[in-house]
Amino acid sequence: MRTFYLFKINKEFCNLTKNCPLNLFKSLEEIYYTDKTNVDMAYNIFEQIIEPFKDNILNKNLFLYYQENINYTKFNNVHMINDFYSDEQSKLIINKSFMLLKTNVTNPDFLKRLVNEKNIFVCDFMNKDYFWLESILV
Repeated sequence: MRTFYLFKINKEFCNLTKNCPLNLFKSLEEIYYTDKTNVDMAYNIFEQIIEPFKDNILNKNLFLYYQENINYTKFNNVHMINDFYSDEQSKLIINKSFMLLKTNVTNPDFLKRLVNEKNIFVCDFMNKDYFWLESILV
């Protein structure tokens, strides 16, 4: 099971790190692994890097897109795909500051659907994996 964190990066940081995403990943990783003594500083840095999601719009758009799919369920801001034919089990939780995607496949359907969103940076901190969501189109 892989766990991806999706962040909407503000335009300034996006322009600075578009060609060298390692720096952005390392910054977010530092925030992710920060200890309790530095949580205020980490939160301030996090607020400067990210831009909040319009969670109500994302929830609505995802629901409208998947509502006819029998493998899809939704409860509040939690979207799930349990597709036994493709053997995909994915759970997407949408928050204002980030999205959390837990999945058992390498290219989950939710990422394909969110690929048109701008400035989304995807991190898997456990596997040291990161990429711009727009780059999976290539």
